[in-house]
Amino acid sequence: MLLRTRAWDIVREEFPVLRESSSLADAMRELNAVSDSGCLCALVMDDNSRLKGAVSMWDTVRFMEDNLLRGDALRGLDENRFEQMYVNACKVAGSTSVKDVMDTSPTVVAPDEPLLVVLEDFVKKGRSYAVVKEGPRVLGVIMIADIFKEISGQIVCHG
Repeated sequence: MLLRTRAWDIVREEFPVLRESSSLADAMRELNAVSDSGCLCALVMDDNSRLKGAVSMWDTVRFMEDNLLRGDALRGLDENRFEQMYVNACKVAGSTSVKDVMDTSPTVVAPDEPLLVVLEDFVKKGRSYAVVKEGPRVLGVIMIADIFKEISGQIVCHG
C-alpha cells in the first residue's frame, strides 16, 4: 500500500502562507489558527509566489526557547521577572522576520512520489512536513500526521 499511495493522495491543499517580510509573531498567529487541523508549518513565498522556505511550529518554539532560556536564567527567577522576560521575547518575535528563522531547504516531493519515498525523505531530513511541488508550482503540504494516519490505518486493518 505504501508503494501504491502517492503524495497527491494525502496532500493538504490548505495551509498558511507567509511572505519573507512577515514577522515571526505573524507566523505564530497563522500557525495557531490552523493548529487544530494538524498543520505544523506555514510556507514562505516571495512576491511572485515562489517557495522560499517554511516556518514550522518547532521553529517558533525554538526561537522562544532561545530568547527565554539562556543558560540558568530561569533558576530562582520570580514570576514577575519571568513575565517581563516573556514580554520581551514576544517583542523580539514581533520584530524578527520569518526569513531569519525559516527552513530554506524544506523537504520537497513530487505529487506522484510513492508514500514510502515521502516517508524516507521525512526521516532523512528529520522534518515533520514536506512540500508537494509540481515544477515551480506548490500543490500543498503533507504533515507527519498524514503519513502516520495512512500507515496506522493499514496496521489497524491488517493487525
